[in-house]
Amino acid sequence: MTQIILKGTDVKAAFLPTGDLYELTSNEIMINQLNGNALDGSVNQIYLRNFANEITATPLIGSNSASTFSKSENGVTWQGNVGEISYQVDFTLSPKDIWFWTVTLKGSGQIVDVVFAQDLGNAAKGAVQSNEAYMSQYVDHKITEGANGYIITSRQNQPQSGTFPVVEHGSLTKNRGYLTDGYQFFGTTFKTTNVPEALADDQFANEVYQYEFAYPVLQSEKITLQGSTEVIFYGGFKENQPQAVTEPIFSNEQVAEAYLKPTILANSEQNAPQKKIGAPLVGRKFTTAEVNALFPEKEQVEVDENGLLSFFTANYHHVVLQEKEEQMERATGHILLSGTDLTVDQPLLATTVYMYGIFNSQVVLGNTSMNKLMSNSRNALNVLKHSGQRLYVKESGQWRLLTMPSAFEMGLNSATWYYQLADDLLTITTYTIADGREIRLNCHSAIGKNYTFALTNHLLMGATETPVYQMTHVENKLIIKPAATSPITNEYPDLTYYMTIDTGFTVSDERLFGVEASDLNVLLIEDVAGFESSIQGSLTGADFKVTQTDFIAEDEAYCDFIDGLLHHFKLEHETVDVSSMNYLSRWYVHNMLVHYLSPHGLEQYGGAAWGTRDVSQGPTEFFFAINRPEVVKDIIKKVYANQFDDDGNWPQWFMFDRYETQKADESHGDVIVWPMKIVADYLAKTGDYHLLKEVVPYTKRSDFYKTTESFTLFEHLKKEVQYIEDHFLAGTYLSCYGDGDWDDTLQPYDSRLKKHMASSWTVALTYQVLNKLSAVLAAVDKDYSSHLAKLVTGIKADFNKYMLATDVIPGFVYMEEDGSTELMIHPTDKKTGIQYRLLPMTRSMIAELLTPEQAQAHLAVIKENLQFPDGVRLMNRPAHYAGGVSTNFKRAEQAANFGREIGLQYVHAHIRFTEAMAKLGQSEETWQALQTINPINLKTRVKNAKLRQSNVYFSSSDGDFKTRYEAQENFGKLRDGSVDVKGGWRIYSSGPGIYLNQLLTSVLGLREDSQTIVLDPVLPAMLDGLKVNYALATKPVVITFHKAQDGKKKLLINGKVIEAPLEANPYRHGGFVLSKTDFVGYLAAGNQIEIYC
Repeated sequence: MTQIILKGTDVKAAFLPTGDLYELTSNEIMINQLNGNALDGSVNQIYLRNFANEITATPLIGSNSASTFSKSENGVTWQGNVGEISYQVDFTLSPKDIWFWTVTLKGSGQIVDVVFAQDLGNAAKGAVQSNEAYMSQYVDHKITEGANGYIITSRQNQPQSGTFPVVEHGSLTKNRGYLTDGYQFFGTTFKTTNVPEALADDQFANEVYQYEFAYPVLQSEKITLQGSTEVIFYGGFKENQPQAVTEPIFSNEQVAEAYLKPTILANSEQNAPQKKIGAPLVGRKFTTAEVNALFPEKEQVEVDENGLLSFFTANYHHVVLQEKEEQMERATGHILLSGTDLTVDQPLLATTVYMYGIFNSQVVLGNTSMNKLMSNSRNALNVLKHSGQRLYVKESGQWRLLTMPSAFEMGLNSATWYYQLADDLLTITTYTIADGREIRLNCHSAIGKNYTFALTNHLLMGATETPVYQMTHVENKLIIKPAATSPITNEYPDLTYYMTIDTGFTVSDERLFGVEASDLNVLLIEDVAGFESSIQGSLTGADFKVTQTDFIAEDEAYCDFIDGLLHHFKLEHETVDVSSMNYLSRWYVHNMLVHYLSPHGLEQYGGAAWGTRDVSQGPTEFFFAINRPEVVKDIIKKVYANQFDDDGNWPQWFMFDRYETQKADESHGDVIVWPMKIVADYLAKTGDYHLLKEVVPYTKRSDFYKTTESFTLFEHLKKEVQYIEDHFLAGTYLSCYGDGDWDDTLQPYDSRLKKHMASSWTVALTYQVLNKLSAVLAAVDKDYSSHLAKLVTGIKADFNKYMLATDVIPGFVYMEEDGSTELMIHPTDKKTGIQYRLLPMTRSMIAELLTPEQAQAHLAVIKENLQFPDGVRLMNRPAHYAGGVSTNFKRAEQAANFGREIGLQYVHAHIRFTEAMAKLGQSEETWQALQTINPINLKTRVKNAKLRQSNVYFSSSDGDFKTRYEAQENFGKLRDGSVDVKGGWRIYSSGPGIYLNQLLTSVLGLREDSQTIVLDPVLPAMLDGLKVNYALATKPVVITFHKAQDGKKKLLINGKVIEAPLEANPYRHGGFVLSKTDFVGYLAAGNQIEIYC
């Protein structure tokens, strides 16, 4: 579509011929957040609200209005009538890069106001479109009051090529209200009603909300129309604002001088709506009887004061009712995988679905950023409905989009939407083929009623929203390949997707809906009571493969696959409800597989890479826990093939497929340690020293391709160790902080610090890993083992000298030029105002660096300062926030949103706390710690937890504060539970794998290597009598845990007392250690194990 372009000096506005704002930019900065399109219109809008009887709101601009649209001398113009009120809206852009929206109203006696709303990106276009929610977290909205009311000044706190761009919105006429985030304006019920909640409010809340949908909104004064009245809003852009915003960046005089007064045109004829799109088709809320008829058996039922919200079923399915979804900021979603291979060498097919009516999106075989067949959702409130795959139903000449269902059911590889209509139940199921690479969509009417459907597909075949595909239509099959201009062509030229439907269809585009555009692929399916479509993918261009199967068979097959990985794990207890762990374990295996094999999430839809640190934890720990070390061996070889040839370090992240040149060129100071940890753990578990002789290449720093020559893994290891030695702080055995550690929000703002600073956490981790590597290498290279042992001794001595010089481990040690030290994040720290950091304390316990007395002392510090009702926090208070300008740290002081790591309850770190508690034998803490972050019926355990999706991993628990300032002032209220907490980003994390590892090997204490079985439970007294069904040494077992009455540990197998030595542990009595041969012999008479602990 030919765009209408208006230019200032640097600012440019692009409008579609429909009158929708497509893009507002200044050089490389994308000012708006979401590109408008002809089907949805634009997210920015101006509403006329009439206060006669009840408030009615009418959009005035773009294709969602009834306005005429034309280009005028100085800009663009919309005209029309709302009842007896005529209006003209003019957009003008001045050379001073200030733009204006002038609304001219004519009426007689009507009481009205005008609402202006603008989505905001305010960052480099690539950054905005890589993740809109993330960039919104760093836009600081400062409110000031001027002669005409409120001014919203929105500063981007993350530097964009060294600058901090600012966008300001205000008005030249009086305004009385404002909002700053789309969640305030649209609200969570928008997913059902398609009507912004705020438009029903006479007076807006007038409060800043720093969340994930930057959306400045201004509300004019109420006006009683008498003749002609003007309402004028403006926006302005400033390229760089290094300081925090304290006042408007444009004065009244600057704005008034820039104003271009439009010409009032004669009223034109009212524009008849072109779109043949009716109101969305929403399922009616189910009655109790209807729910019971569909789901007679329910487990882990979630209710609120108004009734049923969600539940699980016996086959691990999770069902969410419309009543819950309407309250959720994070839309309920699911990522489905097709395929059961456990290596990225055999890429899986994935799709993302959402309850609000996205039946497929981000359909991708392999690389989740590059190989996209379809686009992904970019907004959690379903504001834009162009993305992914949607389904319309034709009704009385209008096309109605299926959006919010009555209920949404998720299986491990499926999703089902139930739409209860006036006279029918429409059921739509997306499911995947377990043994293949295929996604199916089944739609059917309960009463066999015929409908005409339109299945829309936003096809891409590339990383961006611009379609670059070629398609051929052969019989009932669409064959989609990358176009010559697609980036896929260079790496996977044979990548082919097939789409089929089992009934006749016609290929069309948006013109079917009365929209003059051809961006969507629309499949018209006429006069049917149902249909089934399928999508297949092949990297080699192999032919479409017909598979005779159905949903029931595939649901069972995938459940069997997940159950098999978990050795049919099941917990049982007579009085304590432990069944949530049985459901959660299956879903966390699924989440782990997504993170490992198809890296992306629901909020973090970009991915496609392995974080070196992340893949070395979640997947590896899980596969070690379930005794599948061969999977880890494959990971090890891939990780080491990405070690840089010049210095032996790693990229922070890397793509592991043919897009191998896409990787970071640096990494945080701890990343060098993690690959070595997997090797040490692998050798300890398997005794497979042949791994050290395996040859793998390096990655060339110069061009990121692999070296032609390969080297033994042992050589790789030695190069890795040498890097660590070369980067000790001068005169010490303390690892240099470098570009950060696990908490990358704490990167120092002063780059000079990173060369003279050590992270206590990284030092403890390095000690732990080198100590274990030294031990396991003693059997094959005593000299090198001794060399490592000397390093370990030096690290421990310096840890004691610098980190344990006081009673509390500091977060960091800064070495002054004169050799003196400064402790940061420590009770003596006067710079940051933060006294305690969790990670060094828990890692020092896990690494056995602390004496029992020191461990108990630090546990007391954690309990007093860091343990909250929803989990332990990374620090005892957040970094100081002052408008997003950094003083000590980068992101910790830049993020305007109080979420994720910034909110300090990062679930990954809480899981490591669980590990530390098991190490110390804190049996009353371990199970409780796991349950505190178990999302299933969380509110029964964490009273201040807000509703969240129950079958996914949340990366954080975020205090429900509107701003960083509110969080700073009221942070202590999280401690007493008087402020609510809500779930952070979902799925894409190493956390699910780590959680399952801690459940199985630390809390239940079931560990296995090539020679031994260790039984070492650390469970609370209330779980006396807990039973677990599992498998050890490939043998099914039933283990019963008892609390030893006399405190004496005892082991019985099939009723026989077994004498076995105890594992060494400096903090408590360790678990029973049995040779695997003996253990298998004991099981000859049965599989009953009893452990008294």
